[in-house]
Amino acid sequence: MDWQLISHYIVAVMVLPLIVVTVRNVVKNSSTLFDDDLTAGDRTILKQFALFLLLPLVVLFHEMGHALVAKFMGVDVTAFHWSVFFGQVDVSGDLTPMQDFWIALAGNVFQLIAMLFCLTIAIFSRSPAIVALNIYVYLFAGFSGLIFYPVLSIVSWNHDFSMIYGSEERQLAMITGALHIILIGLFAWTYLSEKSRLWFARKTRPVWAKEYDKVLARVKADPSAVNMLSQAWQFYFVGLEKSAEETLDKVEDANKDLKEVWLLRGYLNQSKGRYKSAVLCFEQITNAQVEDKSLMARAWMARGHCLAEELENTGGGKEKSKAKDGKDYYPILMSYKQACSADAMLADPHYYLGVTLTKAGQSKDAEAELELCQNYAKRGLSWLDPILATFVREAVADNRQPPKSKP
Repeated sequence: MDWQLISHYIVAVMVLPLIVVTVRNVVKNSSTLFDDDLTAGDRTILKQFALFLLLPLVVLFHEMGHALVAKFMGVDVTAFHWSVFFGQVDVSGDLTPMQDFWIALAGNVFQLIAMLFCLTIAIFSRSPAIVALNIYVYLFAGFSGLIFYPVLSIVSWNHDFSMIYGSEERQLAMITGALHIILIGLFAWTYLSEKSRLWFARKTRPVWAKEYDKVLARVKADPSAVNMLSQAWQFYFVGLEKSAEETLDKVEDANKDLKEVWLLRGYLNQSKGRYKSAVLCFEQITNAQVEDKSLMARAWMARGHCLAEELENTGGGKEKSKAKDGKDYYPILMSYKQACSADAMLADPHYYLGVTLTKAGQSKDAEAELELCQNYAKRGLSWLDPILATFVREAVADNRQPPKSKP
């Protein structure tokens, strides 16, 4: 009894519900999934599509490579197995070392061809969803074919790469090893390089790409600190944090007194979990008492967001499971109150203050703040982030829910 094959089929059965859910999500969201507005939800579905539906096809193509090359070399294929993420081709007869080598290598070459095919489609496609889907397949197939499977094969000294690198055809094995290392380097570059990530952002976020091109044109025409800061923000919006930090350094070289630099530096630190450093960055603005009311309010709100995220995410085990009391929220509430004072015409800090007061159990005060947000037009208030206005009703409903009794 082949326990390895049995384990492969067990994995396939376990993955089957995920495949069914993925198919259902793709069908359900097909009308919006492949439009130009590629949302975070769309990206999640496309990753699932790539992992559970298309990567198995790459695995099938991999196994076909073994079988076809074996047939081409006159070797009998006695069994062909495929089970979603795994496969196996059995051959019979006394094979020469050369035949062993090429049959073992063939499946991996076919997988490499599939990767390059997906990358080519992504390069030439104009559909953000098609680009993203093919890049996800390329990354999953590349990681499994170039890194995970070779390591697993060599460590267990079984399957393709033990036959490739343990072959008596030493010269071919060495050449293959050198090419393998080069391919891993190129694959890592396509995944980690800021240039490739900028290319991906351009291809999958057309609205952002248009705005970025406008900002880039302004920077080329006038490389002022303000224009370069706008470019840094554009990098931050799509997760190009290294490029954002490098651009911020140029901004500071051009104008050391531009306080808004510290707002973005704070967000960059916060995204890496450096909460204390982020708060210090925001305080470079709040402590300076700058004349720009909007910037002051944004800095105080950013400080509040950072402290709230730290309260939510830091600590582990028993510490993280402890119920929070009103005192835990005091620094956050203070930040949002300061934001309200910094710019009395903004509704945003009142919304965040109201939501945090609800969490702190101060429902009466929360009701007052959220009432301001509901009637922002009558109160002469405006929104920095208009989407918050659509969340006010939900926040009011949450605040009016009876408090949960402690166990």
